Amino acid sequence: CELHNLRLKIVSQGRDLQRAAAMVILDVKRSEKKNEFLYETTVKIGVADLVKELCELHNLRLKIVSQGRDLQRAAAMVILDVKRSEKKNEFLYETTVKIGVADLVKELCELHNLRLKVQRLALTIKELAKYGPIRPEETRGISDDLSKVSELDVNAYGQPTNPDEHGMRTGVPPPPEVAEVLSRTAEEAEAAVSAELVSMRKTLDRQTCQTMIDNMRGAVMIAYPAYHRLPVYDPTRQELEDMEELDGASDYQNVLDYSQTNLWWAGKELQVSSTLEQYVGRNEKTKLVAKLAPKSSGAPCREPRIDENTHKAMLAHYYKKQEEQKKLQTDEDDSYLDAQWANPKALKDALITGGRPVQWKGGR
Repeated sequence: CELHNLRLKIVSQGRDLQRAAAMVILDVKRSEKKNEFLYETTVKIGVADLVKELCELHNLRLKIVSQGRDLQRAAAMVILDVKRSEKKNEFLYETTVKIGVADLVKELCELHNLRLKVQRLALTIKELAKYGPIRPEETRGISDDLSKVSELDVNAYGQPTNPDEHGMRTGVPPPPEVAEVLSRTAEEAEAAVSAELVSMRKTLDRQTCQTMIDNMRGAVMIAYPAYHRLPVYDPTRQELEDMEELDGASDYQNVLDYSQTNLWWAGKELQVSSTLEQYVGRNEKTKLVAKLAPKSSGAPCREPRIDENTHKAMLAHYYKKQEEQKKLQTDEDDSYLDAQWANPKALKDALITGGRPVQWKGGR
């Protein structure tokens, strides 16, 4: 009896599994073909529950499609090749055609200034790792011999272990292992904002620059915890504390004020009241060569018609042709006149003297 009952139970469960496997496939459509999808259900479901499930699935499907389009639009951004008067200040920037020109100029100027800050900080950190902190202003450039006849002590910071030949720094660098960390971090920061990224087609953003500044700040904190024994007038500390003095005397100090800067593209000044879309259209997959220039300087110089590599190849080609022409003009060797092909009587000798006789048929 137990075996019989267990057999009936198994048969019943098998029938339930067969009914569950035999699901109803709904081909759900709307007015447009792109909104069509298949849905699996059972005949036991109520119509109200079925409609609810289909509507929720339809709305979720539309949300996923919309997010996918947003990701595609975000991936297809406008690439700006931003230039100034010098090649080393060039970088690539990613944006969208929907941005206003005023916001774009502000972002580009801030990124340009932050990039220069990274380069200045990397340069001072490499000098700091090599020769130590900078001297006080009254002892800069003074040698040890001159300090013997004056009251100024050039070695007040400590006995130099790697003297600076220019007398600008104390000559007391941090320990070698710490100095190696400083130099390596500075080199990585310079590579992260280098102009060579343009040829590698890598864009630059504020986050990358800020990350490099934070990395260099951490390296300095390892060498000089809480700026201990790092004077307040040292350029590295001034850069990290945003107390640097920018006089514009060097390329690394030539910062831009976005309110006094214009953006030029295709020989035209982009008006701050417009959007980038009004100039380049709606296509996001676009690369533009733009230039930042102060309002007081006028229009920047136009881009050359040929690139730098082609120009170098042309110069090399014409230089080679010029050198060959000079050699031909100075070469007075006339030994080639003795060659058989240079004999002016070669045809006559071949026909009369050394060749077969000329024959012809006389007329009738």
